[in-house]
Parts: sequence; structure tokens; C-alpha cells
Amino acid sequence: MKKKIKNILKVSLFSIYENYKKKRNYKICIKNRDQLINLYFKTSKNKKLQIGCGSNLLKGWLNTDLNYSKEIAFLDAGDVFSFNSNTYDFIYSEHLFEHLKVAQQLNMLNESFRVLKKGGVMRIAMPSLDFLFNLYSNSDNYKNKNYVDWAVKNVVNLKIVNELVDDKSQHYKYVINNFFKAWGHQILHNYTSIESLALQCGFSNVKECRIGESEYVSLQGIEKHGTIIPAHINEIETFVVELTK
Repeated sequence: MKKKIKNILKVSLFSIYENYKKKRNYKICIKNRDQLINLYFKTSKNKKLQIGCGSNLLKGWLNTDLNYSKEIAFLDAGDVFSFNSNTYDFIYSEHLFEHLKVAQQLNMLNESFRVLKKGGVMRIAMPSLDFLFNLYSNSDNYKNKNYVDWAVKNVVNLKIVNELVDDKSQHYKYVINNFFKAWGHQILHNYTSIESLALQCGFSNVKECRIGESEYVSLQGIEKHGTIIPAHINEIETFVVELTK
């Protein structure tokens, strides 16, 4: 009995409160998610899911993110999706995929394949691994030099390089190093690696697209990253694929 009392006393009031708060917030999160999903399915004819929307709230889409709000439904790309199979016509995600670990990336692709209708399309925009290889192999290229110059002057982690490293011909190496580990990046892809994963998860076709362009009206002009950073910088960094179920 004394041992039980001692164990109870070891638990602080703060930890009890924190545990209660987490449970309460989770209930609010799930309630908010379910309400948004129910409303979306009642009012939308074509079903379109955006994963990891951030501030890019697309009209006519169910916008989801880890950071939920009154307009954004909670969704963890690395966990099972709370949707029935064969539900969505389109799925879209921009600059999220690279923040996931391998198991999470495969989960996102597998779950997206599951909830897409037959013939449905998933569009993913993400940083290109080939862009970094090109930066390394062709550092004297005019566009690459301009990119590096922009990066060391504007990217927070790289400003110190611009201030302290006098030899500008070496700046590209710092830019590459930073890109692999900054912003929570986990795994970067090029076309062949994302194609391989997509086919492994059941998708029948993988197509590379230009930013903002698609044969599907619903997938045209929905990228936002080029408004957060200069559009010409985004064009260098980003590649886009469409995966068909």
C-alpha cells in the first residue's frame, strides 16, 4: 500500500494536466476533422483531397494538414487515412513528401492509392534530387550560379556563409549540404525513384509535368511554392509528377 502511495505521489500535477490536455485536444481535433469531412462530402460533387495544405487552401478541395484549424481537417500522411476506399477523383500534395521518412512516404502512396477511384490521379510537387546533382556537377552554369547567389543571400541558414566564406566559388557546396538537412527534409527523390515507389504501391502510370500544367483542369495552377519563393527559383528546385490509379 505504501509503495502504491509513493508511486502516486511521484506523478506531478503538471504531468497529469498535460496528459489531460493532450487527450482533450485530440478529441477536439478528431471532432473538427469529422465535421469538415462530413460537410465536404455533402457539398462537393467531385472529390479532391489535398494532403499537407499549409496555407494553400484550395477551393473545392478537402484541405488537410497536421496543423488543423476550422478550415483544415487533421490528417497525418504517415498514418492510415480516415476515408473509405475508392473515394477521391484527385489527390494533391506540394512540398510535403520530402519531409516524410521512407515508411511514411510509402504509407502516403499506399493510402492515396487506396482512397483514389479507379483512374483517379495523384499530383505531387517536391524538390528534385536531380537539381542538387546538377548544382554539384555544373556549379559554373549561369542559372546555377544565380540560384546559389540567391540562396546564400536569402535562406536563413545560409546567410552566415555569405558573410563568412569569401570564396564564392565554394558557396554551392554549402547550399547543397543545407538542402539535404534543412526544413526537416528526410528523403529527396528524382523522377525514377518516385516512379519506382509509385509502381510498387500499385499506380499504373507515372508522368512528369511542368509546374502549374496538367491535362486535368482540377490540377492546373494549384502550386503555391512559387509565390513563397521567387517563381524562377521554384522552377529550378521543384519537379512535379502525376500518378494514375
